[in-house]
Amino acid sequence: MEIFSLPVQVARQTAEQIEFVSKEQNSKLKLSPEQEKSIPDVIDGFTLSKKDKQSLFFDKFQPVDKDVYYFVDKNHIIAKNDGKALENGVKFVSFDSVKFDMKKTELNLDNFDYLKNSLKYLGFGENLNSALEARMREGADKFTLGATAEFSTPIAKDLINYELRFSKSTTSDKFFLNNYQASLEKGLKDGKFDSPVNQVFFLNKGNDITAKEAYNLLSGRAIQKKAELGGKVIDGQETPKRKEDIWVKLDIEKKNEQGNSPFKTFHKGYGFDLQASLQKHSIKELNDPDKRERLISSLNRGNLQAVTFEKSSGEEKGYVSANPQYKNLNIYDKDMKLQFEKKEDIKVDNQETKTLSRGR
Repeated sequence: MEIFSLPVQVARQTAEQIEFVSKEQNSKLKLSPEQEKSIPDVIDGFTLSKKDKQSLFFDKFQPVDKDVYYFVDKNHIIAKNDGKALENGVKFVSFDSVKFDMKKTELNLDNFDYLKNSLKYLGFGENLNSALEARMREGADKFTLGATAEFSTPIAKDLINYELRFSKSTTSDKFFLNNYQASLEKGLKDGKFDSPVNQVFFLNKGNDITAKEAYNLLSGRAIQKKAELGGKVIDGQETPKRKEDIWVKLDIEKKNEQGNSPFKTFHKGYGFDLQASLQKHSIKELNDPDKRERLISSLNRGNLQAVTFEKSSGEEKGYVSANPQYKNLNIYDKDMKLQFEKKEDIKVDNQETKTLSRGR
């Protein structure tokens, strides 16, 4: 996975706007507040008026006496054209090309290093560092950074966008990364994308959700995290604190008032044993200790993992993922079709068990 600074993306056109544009009546159109806000006030040092933003959104913005112009492409991303053929246009994505009107404030290098390390730990790499520095030097109390990543699946490519939210301390010049919103668009076979699935992940509470884990959770899979349990007062006595590996997944079908999905949690006592579940299937990779360890580690992180099934008819490629809620694995064939367990595919008969609701 490679994280890239998110292209400058504007809000989508409404159905009414699309209809007007098709009739070449864009002079009657107005930007919604959301659309106007999504367009930067400054592009390459050029300050955009409301009229400029409207031109950019519905046609193109061309500074006076300049060959260069800017437009919104079919993916709702601001693109730059230097007078050459349209296909040679360059996406307006480089924060280095954005001339910020920075305040003359000194950068807190220790804070900058801390935030860079935080981004790296969360799996965002180093590609956001220049944008992070620019935003910190602006001196605003709050700012956001955008990032995007693509994940290849056996069917198509998934696109996930991240909005990382920073705020400044009220008592010092330090900034904190408070949370980030992840928005996943699952790729479809026809090249289109499914409707976005969104979730805000809060940070600085221990065992933060990484960028890749956010993708796996929004894909409907479970991940294993280490949690601190105990510490509750019962009958005047505090229960001992302990750390335990638990499985968590998002209850995608439910949303709270803030639009977030609640987590379902599955503790050790729930009864899911990943290694035991793997042993029920004739998976070739389990015969090699190194490959076995890598497989288990990958599934613990919530990944969809390619494996080789050994069957009487020969070897077959497929995919597996952990399913702690139902105390087994999700098994897929090479075309990502969910497979139901058959006796000849399982080493030991698996007794059906009722699902317990342990989610919160």
